[in-house]
Amino acid sequence: MRINAVTQSIQSEMRKIEQAKKSDKAHNSSRILPSDHSHISDKAQRLSDTKASIDTISASVAMQPDVRSDKISEVQEKIRNGYYDSPEFIDKLADKLLAEFGIKPSA
Repeated sequence: MRINAVTQSIQSEMRKIEQAKKSDKAHNSSRILPSDHSHISDKAQRLSDTKASIDTISASVAMQPDVRSDKISEVQEKIRNGYYDSPEFIDKLADKLLAEFGIKPSA
C-alpha cells in the first residue's frame, strides 16, 4: 500500500509538470513577438554618404593619367622662353613665399 501512495503522488506531480509544460507552450505560441527594428542614426547616414562620395572621387582619380603631358609641355615652353627667370615671376614667387610664411599678407 505504501508503494501505491508514493507512486500515486509521483504520478500526480508528473501530471502537474506536464500540464504546466503544455500551458507554458500554449502561452508562448499565442503570444505575439515584437518584430525586429533597426534605426540608422543621422551621423551614420552622413558617414555612409561621405564614404560613397570618397569612393566615387577615388575611382575618378584612379582613371586619370599619372602624367599630364599638357602641363609638362606648358612648363617646358616656359623654361625655353625664360619665363621662370623673369623679374615678374621672381617677384610673384617671392610674394607667395612671404605670404605662406606669414611675413607679408597675401594680395
